[in-house]
Amino acid sequence: MKSLFKTLNDRLFSSAYQVRRIIILVAILIVAGTVSFGTYYYFDRFAKTQPLVSEKSIADAEQAVRDNPGDPNVRLGLAETYLLYSRFDDAISQALQVEKEYPDDVRVDFILGISYANNGSPEKALEPLQKFIDSRKDEENPGLDKQLQAASYYLGESYMQLDQPEKAILPYENAVNWSQTDADAMYKLGRAYAGVDDYNKAVNMYIAATTFVPNYYEAYEDMAAAYDILKEPDLATYARGMMAYSKEDYRSALDLLLKSAEAKPDFPLTFAGIGRTYEALKDLPNAKIAYETALKLDPNNFTASTGILRVEAGMKK
Repeated sequence: MKSLFKTLNDRLFSSAYQVRRIIILVAILIVAGTVSFGTYYYFDRFAKTQPLVSEKSIADAEQAVRDNPGDPNVRLGLAETYLLYSRFDDAISQALQVEKEYPDDVRVDFILGISYANNGSPEKALEPLQKFIDSRKDEENPGLDKQLQAASYYLGESYMQLDQPEKAILPYENAVNWSQTDADAMYKLGRAYAGVDDYNKAVNMYIAATTFVPNYYEAYEDMAAAYDILKEPDLATYARGMMAYSKEDYRSALDLLLKSAEAKPDFPLTFAGIGRTYEALKDLPNAKIAYETALKLDPNNFTASTGILRVEAGMKK
């Protein structure tokens, strides 16, 4: 069985796999006036500026509970709606009422776990999140289960909030394995590795995260710190160059990246970063040269292989 990093290398950096970072939206299921929670993970972490449901949906869900106070599905629907609006205390209250009569309902575990993880009670989130994960982890296609991915991610988050990075690693690894284009989970896994002083693995995860989000400032910042600890100053310079790139300070980025490339001429990521920077500066000929250099060093470099297509198309205009 391939290791996590071999699998990531095969999938993230294979020219055959070349995919842009995609988020699969799960359809909203309206059942008995309730809202499915299948999309919460996406909207909480990636699209908070786009409300999923209107205030009227909350009012309708509350009215449904008043009309059918003994229906656990209606109460859980209200809890899910509260959760979508980050009303975590209200979500917890509704879920706990259902839990009294239906302690084995995994929807309850999911709502409680995510709510506790987000309202400052990570210690309370651990048990329900783990119960939910255990109920789903052996399903045939865990990569299609966004709720499973969310539960694993937030279990890792809860352990990190409790300053237990060694326990956060497994749930973050699962989140990465189950959603292999999730840059946020990759970054958080990197931080967990750094928390146990495994800086080489941390760097691998930061690199994976920035493959999908090339202006991921926090990932480059932590990458630079890890390279400092690993006594790789020239690679730390690369990371700091990409920090400048992420802040759209392209001139500073170019200076740092060229300095890193001169010191480490066999590191393809630096040349891919130079290509991106020249591209941002509208210097397409030099961007093309940089991308070509990156591809000579690593024919499967995702950033360079996609970047050179953009540049060549731009040069034909």
